[in-house]
Amino acid sequence: MADLTEKSHKKRKLTDVPEIEIDVSAPEPPSKKALRKAKKKSGDSTTETATQESTTVPAKEAKEQDASKKRSEYGIWIGNLPFTVTKDDLRKFITSNCTFADTTITRIHMPKGPEKFGKPQNKGFAYIDLATEKAVQEALGASEQLLSGRRVLIKDAKNFSGRPEKSKEEGQNDSAAASGKPPSKRIFVGNLDFDATRELLEENFSQCGPVAMVHVATFQDTGKCKGYAWVTFEDLASAEAAVKGFVMVGEDDEDDEDIEEEDSKKSKKSKKPRKRRVWVNQLLGRRMRMEFAEDPTTRYKKRYGKDGEGKKRTTSDITEVEDGTFDQGASEEKPQRPRFEKPKRSKPDYTRYDQDTVQKLSGAIVESQGKKTTFD
Repeated sequence: MADLTEKSHKKRKLTDVPEIEIDVSAPEPPSKKALRKAKKKSGDSTTETATQESTTVPAKEAKEQDASKKRSEYGIWIGNLPFTVTKDDLRKFITSNCTFADTTITRIHMPKGPEKFGKPQNKGFAYIDLATEKAVQEALGASEQLLSGRRVLIKDAKNFSGRPEKSKEEGQNDSAAASGKPPSKRIFVGNLDFDATRELLEENFSQCGPVAMVHVATFQDTGKCKGYAWVTFEDLASAEAAVKGFVMVGEDDEDDEDIEEEDSKKSKKSKKPRKRRVWVNQLLGRRMRMEFAEDPTTRYKKRYGKDGEGKKRTTSDITEVEDGTFDQGASEEKPQRPRFEKPKRSKPDYTRYDQDTVQKLSGAIVESQGKKTTFD
């Protein structure tokens, strides 16, 4: 054992190797960072040249294909199609019901819908471009013809009658269109937790902008939230951001230590403020539902006004309180409810009992109405 330990501690003798000569006057070799940058620049230049060479030949082919696929000025729209109809079926239908040749159809555009049972389907309509206006007029005559059991509807592609008109109000966002109410400073908040309070709602929505008032619907016995509330902002932009569910907040960029002077100059010129998205649509683990709400005065007039749903009230009786509720004050001219009097019923000529029975039940003296008989 002692011999083994001694051998393990002994150092190996190196073979005779010529000494390495170092030239001190030689320039300093480039660093790894410089090598990476040089490699990156060379790679970018090679990719640019390769892309230029590759795009020269296919560009001509793409232009030729685009020229052949250009839309014609004359076309038709065909609707009420079966979802299983293909472009070939449409081509056969048009050529069979019209006298022009197949070459007159320059383009068929059929938008694809969701697949069903692994088979592709269309959306029920298509656009067909034709070469001449005469062909369009002839194709319009094939409307109401059967195609796979359905009567198709054919219209001119430039005829937009029957389409719903676009909203003329500019600046109306998707949330307002979805709720069907115009944008306002007051929003409705639903799907709240029962533990939600006025302070939590004000703290959450203050990220969108200054909050003017928060009104939480509560139970009378427990005082807890009913699951919905109203929040009024001071600015309309804050209310729109709250309905969207997020706010864009700017953040400061941190300077990197290893950026060179040239890169730093370029970055300063093209520097843009970064923004991050802050979500305000969740509270106490529940996703809230926000939409624009009507002003309290207009809502009250709708319910209790002249043409309201509930009881009729005059506008002089409505007084707004600071917390957003309304109180009905005493006024001299109060509208009175119309009283409906029941029509008097005439007594029937007949009675349930005859006159003799009525006299007996009432205890009155009944006069005899019979004839007295005597015997001789």
